[in-house]
Amino acid sequence: AHIQLLKDVVAMMGRTNSPRESNMFYKVSSIGSKRINLFQQAFPDVPWIFIFRDPVQTMMSHLDPSKVTVVNGQAAAVCTKSQRRPPFDLVTLVEATGYDVYELTYQEFCAAHLATLCESALKAMTKPHSLGKAVEYDNLVDKLISSVIPDHFGIEMTDEGKANILAISKTYSKSKGGEQTWVEDSQRKEVGSTPEIRDASDVFLAESYVKLKQRSIGR
Repeated sequence: AHIQLLKDVVAMMGRTNSPRESNMFYKVSSIGSKRINLFQQAFPDVPWIFIFRDPVQTMMSHLDPSKVTVVNGQAAAVCTKSQRRPPFDLVTLVEATGYDVYELTYQEFCAAHLATLCESALKAMTKPHSLGKAVEYDNLVDKLISSVIPDHFGIEMTDEGKANILAISKTYSKSKGGEQTWVEDSQRKEVGSTPEIRDASDVFLAESYVKLKQRSIGR
């Protein structure tokens, strides 16, 4: 039932009146990484990519001290929402490192949560006949244009397509208050990170990051 529902939703969202449109791309939120298996069952012949980023930079996207409110040692962040009732896969991952999931700092819990997303994607990539690949965030637009879209997705990169990608890449996709211009922030996040964020990244995300780099395309 879930598979058919997913197919129906994708079909409805992909409707178009233009005969020129023959390809469709979906960007799925990070938590969707835990349901890649459903997408693979629904669309076994469709290539997909998992975009990953330097662990500290990823952590800063969630826990930037200048933006996140911390009360009584708890951070109001997406990656820490389940800290009071952690899911089984997160508990298992944390125990494998020798930590107690109920004694983690919010930085450690966030890193562990992000690691479960990476490990879910890696598990899906390593399945037989999987069409999934990892793509590192750095220079993402160039990678999409030069290799990922033409080579992995098998779609001809026309001048119009390239222009569309370049135009869209200038807009911040997570903006909730209207269109916002995207600005490269990797260096700022590295400089603004705290020792706690760096340490948590090393403990819980470093291994997944290395494995994703080994499976990455578009270098």
